[in-house]
Amino acid sequence: MGVFSFVKPGKQVYKTITSVAPKVNQSKIAKAIDDVKLTALKAKGKMKKQSQDFDGAIRKVKTKLGQTSQKLKGEKVTESGVSKGKDLREKRMGGGMMGRRFGMKKGTPNPFKKETNVEKIKKTFAPKGLKKIDPEKQKGLAKLKKARPDVVKKMGYFKKGGRS
Repeated sequence: MGVFSFVKPGKQVYKTITSVAPKVNQSKIAKAIDDVKLTALKAKGKMKKQSQDFDGAIRKVKTKLGQTSQKLKGEKVTESGVSKGKDLREKRMGGGMMGRRFGMKKGTPNPFKKETNVEKIKKTFAPKGLKKIDPEKQKGLAKLKKARPDVVKKMGYFKKGGRS
């Protein structure tokens, strides 16, 4: 079905618009009013452009001033002249406690974070160090060490680290 399928043969066909006459005032007074309006619009546009240029100049000076203050403070100089990230985070809402748990001075590891397979293997096979006997606290074990060192080694004392 075409766009003009509603037109049936034998019925009245409407003429299409071929051109539009320009709406230009012909009188001197109307031309003068149009000229004043056009001049006012041009002046308004010119003022807007000047204010945008002025704002741009102010922005450049503000950036340079910020970069200079960053140099004086010994901070990393950024392109915008504004310190970013951690420097500003401490001063924002939350009192510098963003991402930390209540009642804790520093953030603690997430208890719900799953341990990866690599972490599990490292934990299992990590060297454990040598077990030592304290003769003051473990008097019986100290005597056993002198009498039967093989039994003490079987118990896990003085063994090399690793899987036991």
